[in-house]
Amino acid sequence: MAEPIIELELYLVRHGESRSNVGLGDAADVRAWEDPMLSEKGEIQARLLGEYYARVDFDCILASGMNRALQTAGAVALRQARTRTVEAHPIFSEGGIPTAVGIKPFDEIRAAFPFAVPAAGTETETNFIFAEDNSTDAMRYARAERAITYLRRRFHGGERVLLAAHANFNTFLVFAALGLGYETAFDFANANTGVSKFVFYAPGTGLWGADTHLIYHNDRSHLAAVYPEDLLTKL
Repeated sequence: MAEPIIELELYLVRHGESRSNVGLGDAADVRAWEDPMLSEKGEIQARLLGEYYARVDFDCILASGMNRALQTAGAVALRQARTRTVEAHPIFSEGGIPTAVGIKPFDEIRAAFPFAVPAAGTETETNFIFAEDNSTDAMRYARAERAITYLRRRFHGGERVLLAAHANFNTFLVFAALGLGYETAFDFANANTGVSKFVFYAPGTGLWGADTHLIYHNDRSHLAAVYPEDLLTKL
């Protein structure tokens, strides 16, 4: 049996509670509703996440280009000794975002989040929100496959990477990472700041004949001291 070779440790995170999650704001304001900031509780959740994962030395911190994901990732980066920036990539945007949200250039992100930089390969992007009307599960799964391919091609030297994204699209990322089809008749819980850890091995070197391992899913240990009741609920 080949010696196990870890190519990537991926920590997939859902953003903290957003203002839209709890019905704050005007749903008629499409941009603010679809791309909200974190709620007060969400900011605390993100801080607790950052404090807990300060013990992990991340090589890269990624987020979608959406405010709630960038805020969450930023709370982690703030408490890192080495990786203090967050790379924004539109491919990790939430599923089902309507084109009515408009264009979000990187300059808008940088103005709100000075710690943000464009992710490798996105330097010429003009819109950091991936929006498409009438998207289907098949379309979201195909984007998730492209996202996993991006991660695997970029990181293959044993890097530890944290990615802050969104409940709906994270579900498709989990399916794609595990090689499951989107038609599979079950869902994955994705609570606010829940963390799922994957280990990707070099082909043919994974333990028990599998080159992708899901180590844990939707872990919220970091919330235990402040929000113990949240550990018993999905959302």
